[in-house]
Amino acid sequence: MRIRRALGVGIALALALAAAAPAAALPGRNGLLAASSEARGFNKATIYIGGAHGDGTRAMPSPCPAAAMLSPAESCFAGAPAWSPDGRKIAFSVSGASPPQVYVVEAGGTGLTAVPGAQGYDPSWSPDGSRLVFSVDDPSDDCGLQRQLFTIAPDGTDKQQLTRRGGDQPDWSLRGEIAFVRRQYLANPGSGDECAYSSRIDVVRPGGRARRVKSALGSQPSWSPHGSDIAFVGRRGLYRIRANGRGLHHLPVHSLFLGELAWSPDGRLIAIRDTDHIAAVSARTGKRVRMGFDPPGVEFEPAWQRLPR
Repeated sequence: MRIRRALGVGIALALALAAAAPAAALPGRNGLLAASSEARGFNKATIYIGGAHGDGTRAMPSPCPAAAMLSPAESCFAGAPAWSPDGRKIAFSVSGASPPQVYVVEAGGTGLTAVPGAQGYDPSWSPDGSRLVFSVDDPSDDCGLQRQLFTIAPDGTDKQQLTRRGGDQPDWSLRGEIAFVRRQYLANPGSGDECAYSSRIDVVRPGGRARRVKSALGSQPSWSPHGSDIAFVGRRGLYRIRANGRGLHHLPVHSLFLGELAWSPDGRLIAIRDTDHIAAVSARTGKRVRMGFDPPGVEFEPAWQRLPR
């Protein structure tokens, strides 16, 4: 989703490429991966799912028209996939020429449905699968960069506003807390740089008050499987930190463009957007591991499925 990729300060990081050590074998036992892939030469992106070893990769149904039917001035991006807690559904958002919209589809490829009232981005499921959180453009923001978080039932009922001071890129933990990005403008009005901003990670529980995660300055938060740690993209690359703001740890991942994150369900790996492809690194050391998942086109916004029970 281009809008999302253009926003985060911590997303595009001009880091020097280091000599790559031989990648370790892919450990652990996890479900399928999902990611968005932008067709080269077309203003269109599609959700793909497949095994981490490269098996069974396939495109998911999309409300976007075929690339050949889009005019050069049109675009349609299906992105930000999120697996339901039982691993049976995927929520994702579509943006482009029309207003953004959250959709849900069965993992088997049936039942594509728009969520009524969910005109926004970056959905994430509640631990019991009964609600979705997503971000919505804030029309009162003159810079056009601020969003707010809302929650809603998958059938479109009971929509509730969660934040009023900014919220984007939400990730809902199995413990019931939502990590999200809060942007803060840095300049005073009239300085000529009113839209310069920094990003930090906050956490909120629906119905409660948001709190700042100390030392977590960056974007793209992703919860560890048990909800104890948060991985995020900061000034020098990839970090992990405990939810209480302690134990900040820099993972030495070298990339020209380090982007969106997804922690594996077994807790061993973190999937990252590494320039134009999805890669995997150790959640403990940052060391790369071999992964065969490779949809066509430019890949971004990975998500990892918990194995269905």
